[in-house]
Amino acid sequence: MNKFIRIFQTSKILIPVFITSILLGVFLFFYIPITMEDGMIKNMVKHSKSDVQRLQLQREYYVSSVVKDIKKFAPNIKFDYDHEGVNGKLPFPTTVVHNLTKLYSQRTDVKFALYSEYPFLNRKDRVLTPFQKKAIKMVEKSPDGIYFQKDTIDGKEVLRVAVADYMTQQACVNCHNHSALKDWPEDKWKLGDKRGVLEIITPIDSELKEMTISRNKVVFTVIFIMVLLIVYYSFILLRRENELNDKNERLNDDFNDLFEDFDKYVIASKTDLKGTITYVSNRFCEISGYTKEELIGKNHNILRHEDMPKSLFKDMWKTISSKQSWEGEIKNKNKNGSFYWVKANISPLYHNEKHIGYSAIRYDITDRKKINELNNTLKQRIKEEIAQSRKKDQQMLEQSRLAQMGEMISMIAHQWRQPLTAISSASGVITLKARRDKLESSLALELAQKISDYSQHLSATIDDFREFFKSNKTKKETDFSIILNSVKNIVEESITSRNIKLIQNINCTSKFVSYENELKQVVLNLIKNAEDILLENDIEKPVIKIEAFEKDDKFILEVSDNAGGVPSDIMDKIFDPYFSTKLQKDGTGLGLYMSKTIIEDHCEGILSIYNNDEGAVFKIELTKDNDV
Repeated sequence: MNKFIRIFQTSKILIPVFITSILLGVFLFFYIPITMEDGMIKNMVKHSKSDVQRLQLQREYYVSSVVKDIKKFAPNIKFDYDHEGVNGKLPFPTTVVHNLTKLYSQRTDVKFALYSEYPFLNRKDRVLTPFQKKAIKMVEKSPDGIYFQKDTIDGKEVLRVAVADYMTQQACVNCHNHSALKDWPEDKWKLGDKRGVLEIITPIDSELKEMTISRNKVVFTVIFIMVLLIVYYSFILLRRENELNDKNERLNDDFNDLFEDFDKYVIASKTDLKGTITYVSNRFCEISGYTKEELIGKNHNILRHEDMPKSLFKDMWKTISSKQSWEGEIKNKNKNGSFYWVKANISPLYHNEKHIGYSAIRYDITDRKKINELNNTLKQRIKEEIAQSRKKDQQMLEQSRLAQMGEMISMIAHQWRQPLTAISSASGVITLKARRDKLESSLALELAQKISDYSQHLSATIDDFREFFKSNKTKKETDFSIILNSVKNIVEESITSRNIKLIQNINCTSKFVSYENELKQVVLNLIKNAEDILLENDIEKPVIKIEAFEKDDKFILEVSDNAGGVPSDIMDKIFDPYFSTKLQKDGTGLGLYMSKTIIEDHCEGILSIYNNDEGAVFKIELTKDNDV
């Protein structure tokens, strides 16, 4: 019992449920009897109205069937209110109703009464009771012509139902307007007028007792069921309340933990409308170096760093003063004079819809700022290194071009040897013939033409050399045939003089846009490398093969030889700068490095190497994005 009382006192649900149950029980105790009594009265009124209608039907039948026939077939018979025991007299229709109501009242518990404000002279001495007077007035006002009231007669409770009595037949109207017993002007009545009241008085004390017993049974049954339901649902609610209390305790613990974490890890503060600090988190104190006592009551200016412009804080105050949020990065100064960066979000603070200050949430971005600064420094250093690397590549490119130029001069000298010998021979013949006066004009013309042809050949060689090394950084439309023909004009004499067979398979005639002169230098370098390795390895039947074709989205040019290939241990070093495989060590080691640089950095292609069954294959791949 004590445990239940303790639970009842501490529970927030049982007390409201208990009070609600009591109020509901009281309500039902009074509401059910009222409802039952109201239903009983309505039912009695309905029955009373039916009884009145039966009397009115009986009167109508008496008028239409009896009175009418008597007047027609037995005119000697008279109608009178005083008819009992008198021959030749019958009662008026109204008298019939009076007599019937008197008879019903004598033989049943239900009493009947017929009365009016305008009684006939034989009933002039009747005095209406207060209820009857009230009933006459109330039925006049009632749209359905009914008035009822509970009353007590002779110590018994009764229900008095008054029903309006209407003029429903013309015979009745005529009788009332011309009767010798009338006490009103002629033609007073017409059809539909309310002539009087028929009242039925029904005892209801026994019904009320039975209703009370029934009421008590219903109420006690309902209360018993309610008690069972209340006990059951109280148990359910109590259990649910305990569950909710447990959850609430866990939520409170979680909230406390969350607040502790918030206080520990979040840089948070609150200020009043003037900017005076009213709250700071532990993390705020940790990063600023100040204690809560040193910060609360102070302005945030205590943390302002001199590097921050005043315009930033002016803009911030303008924004938050207009009840809008502000977000930005702020550099603060802590207590020991060092700095830290925060990303701040400041919002208006409200209490009961009233603006009371501002709340600020910040997070530390010092490391990010340092990283950004380091990145900027690294970017500058990378930029400088790239510039230096490009300068170095340019120098190496120039060095490679100079070396390549020397090789080309050697090849040109080799090409010029035969034309110069022929020119010298033709010149000697002309001189000798002229001294002997035996120079014929036809021979002179023939030898002069040969000298002219050889001179044009030498000039064309000079033009090829000059075009080959012309500095041109503009892309132009070209194809592999143009590039190979230009290179062939320079190297063919040198290659064929060394008994090297040059094979060309050009299966790609598509145009593309690229740096033509640089591609020529790469192809020339690859052919010269093949020539050198063939001579160095003393290949019996040396061959250099050049193939051009298209595959998928690539333009491909391959330069291969039959010198045995590149050893696997140096394959990954072949394109390194200053790396050379020439035994005489007269190579610069820059040719292949610069060739790869030109193809991949300038022409946006790929230069690679692999070995086939006969020797090394250098493969140039250009994308078709640059095709015409």
